[in-house]
Amino acid sequence: MWISTLSVFAVAGASLCAALPTELTNFLLVTTSQLNPSANSSELKAVSATSLFDPFNQPALLLRLTGPGYGSLPNFTLTSGTLSTIASAPFGGAKYRYNSTVVAAGKELQFLASEQPAGNLALDEGYLLTVNGSREGWTICEGALSNDVLSWKGNGTTCEKTYVHAVTKAPY
Repeated sequence: MWISTLSVFAVAGASLCAALPTELTNFLLVTTSQLNPSANSSELKAVSATSLFDPFNQPALLLRLTGPGYGSLPNFTLTSGTLSTIASAPFGGAKYRYNSTVVAAGKELQFLASEQPAGNLALDEGYLLTVNGSREGWTICEGALSNDVLSWKGNGTTCEKTYVHAVTKAPY
């Protein structure tokens, strides 16, 4: 009995680990109301995929929620506290490496097509995006053009608490 119980835990742990990024390269970011990871990102509570968004042809891109039917999702890497992804410039321009800026309270998570100083982001336990080591503080707030965008400690009336998970497969 004891051995079979251990076997069940070993199999469950292996399944969970297979769904989480093993390296800090090539992962997607999703939002969820759930703190704990899931072996299948589709099973996360209130899960949404994220994509880069340029509301007004501005230099900084934002991260917005994306429902089913997306064309493609950005793959991220995390180095020196900075998220990076390759994306086309607004209006179908050339592709650039976009890097996250240092995250600050009350601001959207922003990405610029230029080198950035070392950031304050990390993946706790290999899946949970943190700011200065804090898991709590991510919010989804209504932004420009009525898009739901990811913010750190957003305090507007439209802001809702969320967690940001790194996953290997899209949730839908």
